[in-house]
Amino acid sequence: MSLLRKGTITRRGGKPFGLAPQKVTGANRSDPTGNTYQRKVFYDGVDFFIIFRDYNPATNYHPIMYSVSDNGLLWDTSVLYNTDIPQYAGGLDVNYPNRGAKDGAGAAFNVSVHYSTSSICYWRPYVISGRTLVAGNSLGSGQASPQAGTIVSNLNGQYEYILFHRDTTYRYVRTLRMPAITYDASVALSWGGTTTGGNQLLPYKTGSPYKMLALCKGGDGKLYWNIVNEPTATFALSFTEIATLGTGFNDFCAASEAQNIGDPERIHLVYIKSTGELCYRKFQNDSWSGETVLVASGASYPVIACGENGRLYVFYVKDGVIKLLKFNGVSWESERTLFPSHSYNNPAYLSSNQNVQNGKICLVWTEGTASPYEVWFCSLED
Repeated sequence: MSLLRKGTITRRGGKPFGLAPQKVTGANRSDPTGNTYQRKVFYDGVDFFIIFRDYNPATNYHPIMYSVSDNGLLWDTSVLYNTDIPQYAGGLDVNYPNRGAKDGAGAAFNVSVHYSTSSICYWRPYVISGRTLVAGNSLGSGQASPQAGTIVSNLNGQYEYILFHRDTTYRYVRTLRMPAITYDASVALSWGGTTTGGNQLLPYKTGSPYKMLALCKGGDGKLYWNIVNEPTATFALSFTEIATLGTGFNDFCAASEAQNIGDPERIHLVYIKSTGELCYRKFQNDSWSGETVLVASGASYPVIACGENGRLYVFYVKDGVIKLLKFNGVSWESERTLFPSHSYNNPAYLSSNQNVQNGKICLVWTEGTASPYEVWFCSLED
């Protein structure tokens, strides 16, 4: 059938298989800006969804778009959010309270939009209805001068969300409780100046009391962590340092095994240090494992995805191609080029769904050396 002729790869020598790189029809970006810690792609069991920021040169607006496909080959593109002022998707977190479910399954993912003219961070939830993403009410966080990297996380499918974001001085953790829309706001940490990097907030302990792991890169270039406890969103005011990162905006990514109540409670982290090594750590029992160096130098844009039975997938760019390191549940396998027959054109800004969804791991990235950048997609079988 045509699918086999148009990019399906097969399993050979233990390698993963799936759909080879496909250009997403009608999906371009006005710039290569993206964050590896944002899950801009997911699979709901029937369709693939990709979120990206487009650009309209006639109006100078930056609408947020999404593309949907049931096979990864043919894509339909629609406007997710558009307004008469420039804006960007400052944060995106895909949640799956009901894996593989559709139509009324609850919040499939959340997207945070920053309005540049009002300097207020707004949050808007979406649900899946067929092949359409239907928007809920837009809610302001009340925080002035928000910076890129806002992440919104749904807590185990409940109508309660944690908003983790920053302004030019502080980190904030806010709890949004539905249907009574109220915020509990706290100052997380002062960086004493303009911040860089971004945030990631992941479910850690899924049984009551719930816990979330907060990761953030400070203005000093260092990676920090903290535990957010529910239901009061309490946390230590002093974040703990993990490592000094590189100068890039996309130099760390973590994925949680805890997606549903009862799931294993581990978080896997990859990051690129200022010395150039791509490293791995595991968070378990409220502490981090030792540092494992995966790549000595030359790696960029790392993302990590959790498969079943302890399998891990680390994707990154090196030597102008996308590389893959797989942990098979026992040991790390040798580095390999992902789809070596693909003619890569400056791949950058990788993002994944970070967890296997109905057996699939999704990967999306940009290619090109000038605006508008192309959006590319592939999927692997776990």
